[in-house]
Amino acid sequence: MKAGLLLILAAVLAMAPAPVGYTLQAAETDALPAGVDPETGFRMGRYRAPVPDRIPGGTLVGAERLAALIAADSPILIDVYPPKGAGADPLDGTWRVSEAHATIPGSVWLPEVGRGYLEDDLEDYFRHNLERVTDRDPSALLVFFCISDCWQAWNAARRAILWGYANVHWFPEGTDGWRESGRDLVPAEPVNFFKGRAQ
Repeated sequence: MKAGLLLILAAVLAMAPAPVGYTLQAAETDALPAGVDPETGFRMGRYRAPVPDRIPGGTLVGAERLAALIAADSPILIDVYPPKGAGADPLDGTWRVSEAHATIPGSVWLPEVGRGYLEDDLEDYFRHNLERVTDRDPSALLVFFCISDCWQAWNAARRAILWGYANVHWFPEGTDGWRESGRDLVPAEPVNFFKGRAQ
């Protein structure tokens, strides 16, 4: 009985975000792939690097499976590509992007939300826009992506899982894999930094 309770407690702790100053225990970090910071549970830097083949608590999908999901289930597609430019304008929230970005049709582009550490305002932007696009439904089908070999999509998907979203998918091939599969991309416009945020 005691061993069963300990296993349940370990499973619950594995799904919860680590509090500041808390170091994940061995049982919790065992589920994390190589390259993830064991203290935070996120990739903290060098985001453009080979990515793992799994995400704890979520589902990895390829281009064919994603196309089938789009055709059948209308998932919410979240592009987390970090744009080149000066960031969000502090006066009006417009992202100052120096290069055009193309994305999967129907996607919502939330730049920079895949960093390992999010400043409070960026976390607020991410959290409130997820609530907005899901209508606060934690069972909504979410698909996170970036470009190929980009840890920011893994981080964003992982963070959504830790926030209680139960139907999270990660498309590690990103826009590169979508295009290489012969499918179209469309011009993207990032969601204003002030949109969806608490007032």
